[in-house]
Amino acid sequence: MELKDKLEILIKRNGYKKTDFASAVSITYRALANYISGARTPRAKTLSDMAVLLGVSEELLTDDTVDLILSGDEKLYFNGTSPTETREKADVLLSEVSAMLDDEDFTENDKTTFFSCIAEKYFAGKAKNHKETIDNAV
Repeated sequence: MELKDKLEILIKRNGYKKTDFASAVSITYRALANYISGARTPRAKTLSDMAVLLGVSEELLTDDTVDLILSGDEKLYFNGTSPTETREKADVLLSEVSAMLDDEDFTENDKTTFFSCIAEKYFAGKAKNHKETIDNAV
C-alpha cells in the first residue's frame, strides 16, 4: 500500500479533517492534497510530524510492502467501486447505524428486526436487478 493511500486512510481513521491535519503538521492543504494524490512526497521533517500525529512509525508510512488492516467501513470507503458521493453517503449511514446500535434503548429484538428489514430490502433490490438484467438480455 502506497504512502498516499495510507495518509488518506489514517487521516480519516484519526478523525481529522484534511485542512486541520495540514495545519497541525504546518503544511498547506494544497501540499497535503499533492501527497494524497501521489504527485509529491513529503520532506523528512513533514513525514516525521505526520507519523507522530497519526500515531504510526515513519517506516509504516513509507514502506509500500506494508499494508494497513482496514475495517469493514474503511474497505467500503477506500476500496469501493461506487462513485465517491455514494460511498460517502454509505459512510454517513454506517456512522448513524453504529450510533443507533450503541444506544442502550435500542433492544436486541429491535436490532434483529432492523437487520431483517435491511436484508429484505437488499435481497429484494438484488432480485429486481437480476430480473432487469435477464429481461434486457432477451
